[in-house]
Amino acid sequence: KTEILIAAIHNDTITKYQNVVKQSNLHAGFFEIETFSTMRAVLGHEMGTVMIVDFGASKVKLSIVDFGVIRQFHVVMRGSQDISANIAASLQVPFAKAEELKRTFYMRGSGGDTTTQNVRETISLSFDYIFNEIDSVILSYERRFNKVIGKIILIGGGSLIKGFYEVAAQRFQVEVTYGNAFQKVQAPAFLETILAETGPEFAVAVGVALRKLQ
Repeated sequence: KTEILIAAIHNDTITKYQNVVKQSNLHAGFFEIETFSTMRAVLGHEMGTVMIVDFGASKVKLSIVDFGVIRQFHVVMRGSQDISANIAASLQVPFAKAEELKRTFYMRGSGGDTTTQNVRETISLSFDYIFNEIDSVILSYERRFNKVIGKIILIGGGSLIKGFYEVAAQRFQVEVTYGNAFQKVQAPAFLETILAETGPEFAVAVGVALRKLQ
């Protein structure tokens, strides 16, 4: 048997981006599905099976990569903005305030006033849903292909929410790391710490740039 990877995207989506480029008086040499850009940026020479967790604003995208080849892709229709929306609804505060609260309180902390506890509970419930979906995808893949996912790479702005990394590392009992999108580019030494911290948010952008530079 020959395994074939089919990657597709809606024509309307392509048209939308073409219009944006045209109206901006820019030129796009190519379009690429962001999963491939992400892989180019954050994967090194991993010799096993890796899951990339892209925690974005509107959804969480899960990509399972085996020896550099994507084998499975899954979308969880929850994102970091849903957490903010839930906090806003729970506390009856504006969305911008909810976004600030989400990034202020450490999810795994203890104590605090009622507001703090409500924020932590809301974030925890959202994380539980996402982690349960990730567990399901991992279990399905490992049963189907009889392979163990040995590493999880976190990217996307949502992965930087306080406590997410710690819970993920404890939950999955495998190597969990942030994706450093800038690991394949050179930068002044004084920027290394900043780039490492912000790397998870720039995986797609850096991946596209790397393709153009190849």
